[in-house]
Amino acid sequence: MLSIDMLPARYGDCLWIEYGDPGQPRRILVDCGLRTGYHAVAKRLRDQPDVAFDLFVMTHIDADHIAGAIPLLQEFGPERFAEVWFNGRDHLPLPADVLGVLQGQIFLELLVDRGFAWNRRWEGKAVVVPDDGPLPVIELPDGMKLTLLSPTRERLADLRTVWDEELERLELEPGTALDRLDDRADLQPDALGPARIDVEALAKTPYKPDTGEANGSSIALLAEHDGKALLLTGDAFAPLLEQTVGRLLRERGQERLRLDAFKVSHHGGRGNTSPGLLDLVRCERFLFSTNGSRYHHPHPETIARILKSKRDMSLFFNYRSDENEVWDDRDLQDDWRYEVHYPRPGAEGCKLSL
Repeated sequence: MLSIDMLPARYGDCLWIEYGDPGQPRRILVDCGLRTGYHAVAKRLRDQPDVAFDLFVMTHIDADHIAGAIPLLQEFGPERFAEVWFNGRDHLPLPADVLGVLQGQIFLELLVDRGFAWNRRWEGKAVVVPDDGPLPVIELPDGMKLTLLSPTRERLADLRTVWDEELERLELEPGTALDRLDDRADLQPDALGPARIDVEALAKTPYKPDTGEANGSSIALLAEHDGKALLLTGDAFAPLLEQTVGRLLRERGQERLRLDAFKVSHHGGRGNTSPGLLDLVRCERFLFSTNGSRYHHPHPETIARILKSKRDMSLFFNYRSDENEVWDDRDLQDDWRYEVHYPRPGAEGCKLSL
């Protein structure tokens, strides 16, 4: 059994993954979105005191991935999270609009202050793809295999410069970020598109890759269990994923990576899913985690590239929004042979069993 639940996290990511025995599943949490992500996870943990995660992956420091994690870690301690993966400032090699540098500094200081097992399987070092050799593979209990696809040391080095510049702008010394928590209520624990899309024209739009340092530092993973495969991209760069997926395919002697689901990078941003990356995978389910409220994700160019590349596939959204409901068009679905899935009326979130 392998399932992914895209919890309502506004325009961010908060992914609750379960695998193994349906009666006693193992769990992985990937990011915690904004405050709505914290609310969704915290409610489940409060209602189920015996529920815990084998792994919490914080992919990178953008606020729409990390802000909800700060109240979460204040409310729930290491007994709920066996291990945390996160690349903090000291993991970034020396020589945003990075909204999450302050949050990232607070998050890493919370990990230390509360005694979380931080990057334990990486011997406390960075979660990073080596320049050569086999891609890192981590095995979790009950047969879950995680293959690291991003970031590289070069991408982490880019973020180190930005991180330090932002700390200087904030007049914040490393080790003192927790002092700012009292002043941030948002980090405390609780208390229309066109009527008809032109897919051909959108798919032909020249691809311009994302260049944001924080997105480039994002952890991306291939999760494999019991014959099922789930690509968890965070906000990773498509050209980097093309390289690492290509490496993986060469290691395995394969031409395309078979996936049961593809969580689309950066909420469907036009700069994060390239035609080249789509050519490397065989997949019928594409997942989008966003309500579109800030950056109007998913961008139509991304979905058009997916539809142009694939057939007989499905789009899954954890919100119904102005940005994504244009794809709920029967003629489009018939022409491009896809299905679209939204939360039921009045609900939010999307759980998919693979």
